[in-house]
Amino acid sequence: MAEPVAVTPTYASGDLAHILEIEQRQIEDTVADLSEEQMVWLPNPKAKSALDIIWHLAYPQLQHPKPSSKMEALKGLRTAYDRLQKEIATPGKLDEPVTWWTGGEIPYRGVVWGAIRHRSYHLGELVYLRQAMGLDEPKYYHEE
Repeated sequence: MAEPVAVTPTYASGDLAHILEIEQRQIEDTVADLSEEQMVWLPNPKAKSALDIIWHLAYPQLQHPKPSSKMEALKGLRTAYDRLQKEIATPGKLDEPVTWWTGGEIPYRGVVWGAIRHRSYHLGELVYLRQAMGLDEPKYYHEE
């Protein structure tokens, strides 16, 4: 697992590309040592598996078939991450107005913050799944 990363100072910086990078690394580190069997394990029939969560983060609004392996799910997640990083790096993109799902207009920066918040939420689910399986928490889990 990865070294601890103090994310709070990074969040305070407002550097969206770096914040997204940290979120991506933590998600990948959280599932790095999970076997294919652990990736599909469910604590109960209504819960999501780690594979379900990674797939959901990779394809939040697209209709793609569920991946059949951890590698396939991570490939999709990395593609979504790369696309978002490219948009963050596009001059002026963060200030472009977009229509949010609620109908209101927000700058694209808000979409990126929403994606970061979404990833953070599901990162917590992945950590909980590790705990439910009796596995160690990721090393970054507790800030020092």
